[in-house]
Amino acid sequence: MTDAAVTPEFTIQRTFAAPIDRVFDAWADPVQMARWSGPEGTQVTVLSGTIESGAQLHARSDAADGGVLYTLCDYRTVDRPDHLVYDQSFADADGNIVPCPFFDAWPATLRTDIRFEAVAGGTRITLRWIPVDPTAEQAASFVAAMESMTGGWSGSFDKLDSYLAG
Repeated sequence: MTDAAVTPEFTIQRTFAAPIDRVFDAWADPVQMARWSGPEGTQVTVLSGTIESGAQLHARSDAADGGVLYTLCDYRTVDRPDHLVYDQSFADADGNIVPCPFFDAWPATLRTDIRFEAVAGGTRITLRWIPVDPTAEQAASFVAAMESMTGGWSGSFDKLDSYLAG
């Protein structure tokens, strides 16, 4: 386990040309979230659960290349329209947490902490991604992947932009 003072944190911001309630609902409504989340070409299907404080959501992601991933999210805070916090892990088809399928050393759980702020012309979100209790090796792997995370989240945000505009 790493010391909280040295646990890495990834942060990204984006402003969307939509009202704060609309942007928040795109994250906090499972049907809406499934329509835009994930990399381009990925189809997300919510298998079970809901998005509310104390609830879990189990989802399947089907990639354009035929790959399949499952995730499990534990929702810690759903405070409409300002704040959303969930712990995300890779899972199997039954909703059991499993190791990351594409990195040898990756944190078992990532905390996603999103703040929504109404600004002129729309809503700015600040998303923080923080490994939960990573080993030193997992923390180093997380840091090494930050450039890729920027690209991944930017792609998801592009999809969210299109979804909100539609």
